[in-house]
Amino acid sequence: MKKILSSLLLTSTAMMMFGQVQSLITENFNGLTNGNIATDATGATAGQNGWYIYQGAASDYQVTTIDAAHGKSLNITTGAGEPPATGANTNNRYSYKGITTAASTGNNLVRATMEIYTGSATGAGRVGLQLYSSTATIGGIVYDYATKRIYGQARVTVVATPTQTGTLSLTLGTEIFPANSWVTVTYIYNKTTGQHTYTYGSGTTTVTYNFSGSATYSIFTGDVAAEFDAINTTLATNAVANTAAVDNVQVEFTNNAVLSVNDTKGNEAKASVMISPNPTSDILNIKTESKINAVSVVDMTGRKVNVKLQGNQVDVRELPVGNYLINIETKDGVSTEKFIKK
Repeated sequence: MKKILSSLLLTSTAMMMFGQVQSLITENFNGLTNGNIATDATGATAGQNGWYIYQGAASDYQVTTIDAAHGKSLNITTGAGEPPATGANTNNRYSYKGITTAASTGNNLVRATMEIYTGSATGAGRVGLQLYSSTATIGGIVYDYATKRIYGQARVTVVATPTQTGTLSLTLGTEIFPANSWVTVTYIYNKTTGQHTYTYGSGTTTVTYNFSGSATYSIFTGDVAAEFDAINTTLATNAVANTAAVDNVQVEFTNNAVLSVNDTKGNEAKASVMISPNPTSDILNIKTESKINAVSVVDMTGRKVNVKLQGNQVDVRELPVGNYLINIETKDGVSTEKFIKK
């Protein structure tokens, strides 16, 4: 993952009184010129309205009009490949702005919202938004091309191995958003409590994660937002250049008193399902705090294949070598994860 650049442009900020909203980024792209949003894909030089781009070519980041209702938006196209076995995934694309203004007294929340155009949604990857501190990912909210669902992201520590940290993919719901459609997503991080809140769709679905009482993960408090990214990334099995779009970006510092109850509270969710090892040659272990009711596995053509569930282990020894999706049903819903049989 890229590092935060010291040359990031100071964003437009309205410093308010105690407990008021600080607007950090507001962008609907209508005032920009059609074509490249920036020309330097190394992230060293800002483009239109202070936007930077990282990886790929300038042609992968285009200001254009998809439909009259939205006017101009930013189209982002991934590379036509899957992540390499080692090293950085150069098929990923990032368009971003820096946040160099400190939150005023009382503003302990950072809130980011935007609209996502799902595009053809035929590859394996995710498009959405992420927030970063000066050193690591804070979290985000993304649309998955394969499952056509929305997922949350949050930086966590593995309780059993405190030196192991990373970005966890979080199951939010089962709503399906088809190809070539718009969906509004919102992500809120509370640096005081470490709570992550996700809202998507028409705004009626809100899920919070704070891993309270979790024996598996703990979350970070005190992370300070230093960068907003619109991302388009690839996952294992991807073989296409996927184009999606983002529009109506808003990022702000705020607090619980300013936001409505629906913005900061929702259905408290359990820790996400995780699978390991991945890739695997024989057994796939499922880690979840909820009882597993059922599992099903499909290949990348959507054909269901036979597997045997024993407790929290799935026997995949009879599967041909390849890439698969496993659907894991618990009382909290259905989680879909990708795995590789080697």
